[in-house]
Amino acid sequence: MNPWIAAAVAVALVGGGGNVWLLAQEARGRIHTRGWNTRVLRWLAAVSLLVVLATVAVARPWYWDAALVLVAGASFAGVLALLRALWQVRAPSRLRVSVLAGAAVVLGVVLLSLAGVAGVLDVAGASSSDPVLGYHGGSIVRAPELVDVFWGPGWSAQSPTVRQVVAFGDAVAGSSWATAVTSSGLGITAITNGGCFIDPTPLADPARRLTDLSANAVANELAAVFDGGHVLSSCTVGGPPAPATLPADAVVALWMPPSAHSDFGGLAAHGAVPWPGRPHGVPVAGLPGEYAHWGLPGCVEDPGCRRLPDYATPSYALSHEALEAITDPYDSGWFASAPLSFTAHYVLTHGPPALFGVGGRPSYPGEVADLCEPGSVAPGQRLLIGRLTGTDGLTVAAFYRPRVGCVAG
Repeated sequence: MNPWIAAAVAVALVGGGGNVWLLAQEARGRIHTRGWNTRVLRWLAAVSLLVVLATVAVARPWYWDAALVLVAGASFAGVLALLRALWQVRAPSRLRVSVLAGAAVVLGVVLLSLAGVAGVLDVAGASSSDPVLGYHGGSIVRAPELVDVFWGPGWSAQSPTVRQVVAFGDAVAGSSWATAVTSSGLGITAITNGGCFIDPTPLADPARRLTDLSANAVANELAAVFDGGHVLSSCTVGGPPAPATLPADAVVALWMPPSAHSDFGGLAAHGAVPWPGRPHGVPVAGLPGEYAHWGLPGCVEDPGCRRLPDYATPSYALSHEALEAITDPYDSGWFASAPLSFTAHYVLTHGPPALFGVGGRPSYPGEVADLCEPGSVAPGQRLLIGRLTGTDGLTVAAFYRPRVGCVAG
């Protein structure tokens, strides 16, 4: 057992045992303290009950509200009843006062523990929620080569999204946005274009729900793209063929099949896909197939397309996810750890089981582009949109520059 935990348990046992002994001695008239120990226990029980009730009232919704109120209320009533019983019997036996005092202290500890946890969460929830971006020692892609792959027969070179992505790739290397990224202190030296390709091969299981970039379907698709297993076409007429092997510093932007339902817990996602010879895998940005209808009249008929925010153009979404795949490809690069207030609010809104990790750990959107999204975890963050070159119409996502804050290129 951890020595600090052992010490805390020892102190709790000694303190609890001491209170039981004092209460018993008071009740039997062996110690004359005018009942101050009893009054202190009543006062602590009352204050603890108020803290628990206030926390439950303010931190809604708690799915465990009724249980918490019931436990706290029953503990408080039990403490009062037991303390009253201690003083109502003249010349009580040693066994009787020991049982009554012990039960009162146990209920008091239960109530005090509930109040202590609630109080700590309340104070933590009121603490600073400002994110602090930091580097966590893992690998980043220092000179990324951005390769776009449009997956599925629903994509065509005439799609507004494909045309915008081609324009993004043609301009990114010398753009003001890429210059802002490489000069921001994130360790990125250059961003280059690795080409844009369309793979008309449909998803093997059209009904499959794509929720994880590490799924076999995604890994199989990338393997087929870069080993010649699928016949690809360039996004532009006369464009270069797809590379026969995956470039060493490739970051793949995989645009999902329009016919498949992709749900990454947000609009888009990034992650690492397993790859032979690369222990950490290949950095991949996953973009939803709903973009196949972006800019077309059919968007209004597609629920997925309609849910795309007005500001989230293809180039905006691509710049957001690609930059995060570059700066935090393996979950150990650049990101802001969750402030204490975020975790406290998560527990307050998900109930006591969240303290023990039941239901999963809170996911904190603290990566470089997430921190600059409108309504993000950064307090007061407004919509901030940049331009790829400062003069063209290609919008890009703002990102968090260390020690500076959000910049848009």
